[in-house]
Amino acid sequence: MKRVLILWAAILMLAGAAEAVDYRPTKLERFLARYCPTSPLRGKGEEMVLQADRYGLDYRLYLAIAGAESTWGKNIPKKSCNLTGISNGAARFRSIDHNIKFTYETIAGKRWYRQYRRTKKLEDLIRVYKAVPPFDKYERSMRFTLDLVTAVKITEPAPALAAKKTNQLLAWNSIRYDKYDTRKIILVN
Repeated sequence: MKRVLILWAAILMLAGAAEAVDYRPTKLERFLARYCPTSPLRGKGEEMVLQADRYGLDYRLYLAIAGAESTWGKNIPKKSCNLTGISNGAARFRSIDHNIKFTYETIAGKRWYRQYRRTKKLEDLIRVYKAVPPFDKYERSMRFTLDLVTAVKITEPAPALAAKKTNQLLAWNSIRYDKYDTRKIILVN
């Protein structure tokens, strides 16, 4: 009986060691490849997801704002890297990564966005971020990006257990771990 318990404990430890595959950066990249292949945001999917998780915001939010402000980076002032138009477009950034971090940090921490953080309603974000009516076109533009990123299909199967080169452990079950994201994601309505 004791051997059986030890065996089950080992199996559970191995199953717990398996990492879920995060397809969110892939979804962002596929969206950009389809709708804006010349965007300077191509290749920045990992950074957008990293900063969104760091500040507890929706991973699609930066891309949606960049879509509404600069058509995903196609129309930005030279040498500013301000794809989101933050600070009324006057802010200059060292890089796009810096702009991504600053945008998420501002929305997550500044008092002006308190209402949005509490309600998670896109309208509350837009009224503060854009500040000048009309808001409906801006909201439609953001919803376009949010909805289409969500709709991107990922067809690759996720591995049930990660196979390492050292021990070549193979999957023994068929649970799709990509369907069970353990991180807290706050979706924008």
